[in-house]
Amino acid sequence: MEPISIAAIAIIVLATIYAFARKALLSLTYAVAFLAIYAFQAATPGPFGIPSIVTFDLGLSYFPGGWPEPWTWITYAFVHGSATHLFLNVLGMVFISPVFEGRVGSERWILLFFGGAVFGALVFRLLNADVSALLVGGSAGILSVFGGYGRLYPRDRVTLFLPLRGLPTVPVLYVVIGFLLLQLVFAVSPTGNIAWEAHAAAIAFGFALAPAVQRIPLPGARVRKLASLEPLRDLATTPDLRTIFQEAERADLPETRDAWIEKFVRAVRCPQCGRPLRRRFGRLSSDCGWTRPL
Repeated sequence: MEPISIAAIAIIVLATIYAFARKALLSLTYAVAFLAIYAFQAATPGPFGIPSIVTFDLGLSYFPGGWPEPWTWITYAFVHGSATHLFLNVLGMVFISPVFEGRVGSERWILLFFGGAVFGALVFRLLNADVSALLVGGSAGILSVFGGYGRLYPRDRVTLFLPLRGLPTVPVLYVVIGFLLLQLVFAVSPTGNIAWEAHAAAIAFGFALAPAVQRIPLPGARVRKLASLEPLRDLATTPDLRTIFQEAERADLPETRDAWIEKFVRAVRCPQCGRPLRRRFGRLSSDCGWTRPL
């Protein structure tokens, strides 16, 4: 392996150590790693359109009857085939992934990211065993995270990558379904350079495994009980509030229920004065003086 490829792997390792040591978001740290490693790719171009040294060393490549190098099941997620490919994956890392990572924790996020990347690559390899291939890009890992987000917080509303004023928000579950349908379009498309099999498998991985990953206790975290919803029951006076309340009742994970409670509090109004309520120090309160323990 070339020294510049070893340096690229060092960036991945250092980015991971930095994120955990400084309690930074891995999704944002890895977005920076994507950019740095792409700069390494650009600095080592191959002749006549051949991929760069870094792309060959870190990308997941194989020939019929062969298997990729062990490290490339991870490193392939950090190299990209073009500037457009890089740009789209950085958008996913910066504008959607951090919200989910903040909810579930970096330890669980990284399991979904790398688990989806490995599972997606494995499915692609098994379905394309009779061809030579070079697999690159973080799309599978990112889509696994999206699948997990859609499973645990299906009604969270997000904009499609760009948080510009005026853009409509949609439930994250719709985004996941949209990406899955897009893979079916790629499957029948004449374009042959999109690993739709890896993408679809990664979405399914994240969606299926997210509840199990969410139950993994975080280091140093205390076991939490589900928050009681009784103080909110009589405040669910509109169809929208009743829908949110029912979702909170169905939530079987503390973090998921807390997210629905937050959404409920943002939407509910004071029964006395009709103003918005605040949630502070274990109580609901309003400017008119109305309060209730929560």
